[in-house]
Amino acid sequence: MTRPNVTTEMLHAFVDGQLDDADMALVEAYLAENPDRAEEVADWAAQNDAIRALFPAPDMPIELPEIAPVANTNRAPWRAIAASVAIMAVGIALGWAGRGAAPQNTEIQVAGLVSEAIAAHAVFTADPNRPVEIRADDEDLLIRWLSNRVGEKLSAPDLSANGFELVGGRLLSATEGPAAQFMYENADGTRITLFAVRSDNSRMAEFEFKNDGDTNSFYWQDENLRFALVGDLPRDQLNNIAVRVYQAFS
Repeated sequence: MTRPNVTTEMLHAFVDGQLDDADMALVEAYLAENPDRAEEVADWAAQNDAIRALFPAPDMPIELPEIAPVANTNRAPWRAIAASVAIMAVGIALGWAGRGAAPQNTEIQVAGLVSEAIAAHAVFTADPNRPVEIRADDEDLLIRWLSNRVGEKLSAPDLSANGFELVGGRLLSATEGPAAQFMYENADGTRITLFAVRSDNSRMAEFEFKNDGDTNSFYWQDENLRFALVGDLPRDQLNNIAVRVYQAFS
């Protein structure tokens, strides 16, 4: 019998703990037979774990299983890795959920913020003449101006290791108040934007992914700011950049 194809999206859903039992078993079997992909999946889970560790939920500590090194590619060890990854993904989800169920109005606010960030990204990254109000060569002025207007200390994270350089930034008007948009560009001319707005809600929000056609975005929140990173990039690449930005504000 021919086994159904396991897609990259299924692997991400596996890490996020979003598969049913049948698909979970299918992916476990696939990872057992494909050690390179299993290692990649373990890396994704480790990235999620690193994000959770930056702001752990003190009221619901989660002990995650270690992923032991594997000396061979037999089915059983790789199934163990797959199971550990699955437990890790569930632990991450529970760690965030343990902060309390999100009120419905908070979910609406998050959806609205991400939509605003995506809309602003589409408008200004396509502008060939004035994509930003203050360019990167006046970065100090840009940071002071946006920090004062948003009401929180901001910075423009260095994303050169990810192949992106700061273009500049601008002030936006969002539903929740003044928002900052930082724009970056790589050697191919691809632009990504980081949207930041002040939040008076100290509850940590889940690190969320959203796909809108060719545009992907990641949303998260710290104690005082909400962020949305937006770009026409593959999920894995944008995820790596989001982790770097997240750590820069920690």
